[in-house]
Amino acid sequence: MCSAKVYIKVNERIDIKMSNLKSSEESAVRFAKLMAEMYYFMAEEMVERMGKENGKEAILSAVNKFGEARVKAIKNEAREKGMDENDPRTYFTIRDMPSNGWKSNPDDPTETTYCPMEDVWAQYGENGMELGYLYCQIDHVLFKGFGIKLERPYCIAKGDKICKFDLKKA
Repeated sequence: MCSAKVYIKVNERIDIKMSNLKSSEESAVRFAKLMAEMYYFMAEEMVERMGKENGKEAILSAVNKFGEARVKAIKNEAREKGMDENDPRTYFTIRDMPSNGWKSNPDDPTETTYCPMEDVWAQYGENGMELGYLYCQIDHVLFKGFGIKLERPYCIAKGDKICKFDLKKA
């Protein structure tokens, strides 16, 4: 049971809006978008309360901790299934997040051409994209946890047309 108290201030932040989620979208896509939107509101609040520099530092710390927790959970599942938890292929076999909803270049699967999370962050303008990019840093943590070094010269959340995932053994 949650013991947190919720206080609602009347007439405060009436301009809050939600992105244009549609019930007709695939459930995994809707969930990714909801997760991205929750992240955005939390990140925005951190920056607002802590200031830009401290807020971003706290966001990156939280993203790193979340990534590390995800790696640990994936490795635990790998052990339960008798798989080598340190084999880089394990990360691509045991996924904690579905990949449907993201679109890749059919000629180059290392290029993501559509990200449902970025789709949400873009609706919040430059600030949404800037905060969203901080979340994208989780990919470095996830790959590193499986002995893979990620270089991403292009990222949709930075305004590029694609996310490019150049992966090398660490």
